Amino acid sequence: MSRKKKSSDLRVKVCLLVTLFFGFGSVLLVLPQTETGQPQDLETALKVANFLDEVDRYQRENGHYQNKIAEFSEKEVSSFFRYIFSEESSAVKTIELKLLRSNKIEGWVLLSLKDQALPSYFKDEINLYFAARLETDRRRVRLDIKKLYFETEPVQPSVVNSLIDLVAKNNGLEAQHLDDWYDLPAGILDIKTDKGKLLVYY
Repeated sequence: MSRKKKSSDLRVKVCLLVTLFFGFGSVLLVLPQTETGQPQDLETALKVANFLDEVDRYQRENGHYQNKIAEFSEKEVSSFFRYIFSEESSAVKTIELKLLRSNKIEGWVLLSLKDQALPSYFKDEINLYFAARLETDRRRVRLDIKKLYFETEPVQPSVVNSLIDLVAKNNGLEAQHLDDWYDLPAGILDIKTDKGKLLVYY
């Protein structure tokens, strides 16, 4: 199976996984697209993508979980999200994640807003930094945001949720917020973070 075919087969599962780390991912994924080149770390990104594809297929064919644990480095996870966003959206220019013990996550996202119908006081590009804790419950997951910064200014998650509402309305979408609960991808039982890695129970 070609790389492009694997990518297209994963789009529904990808929307779910993106929201594990950033709740508005499912909104951004369907914003107007532009042509982008493939990231240099495509091979690293596809390690995660192909794993999700295989786990999903096993679950559908066998009807049960495998009772295994997969481990991905923060480099692999970050590469995966960069790849997905480069394929699907012009709104996210890059993303870097730092995975810590006890389900703690830190991240940097560079947003491009110049093609969005937003008020003039929004810059064309915004650096967004966050620190959060990953919460899971009965195959659902959400982010408990502890710190959030637009550039150097601390902001409340409610401010970002308002931005999500505005972008979603402009694109005729249902808004999904930072602290919403989301289902895990098919075949995945749980996820946890440790220092520099993501643990996936499947």
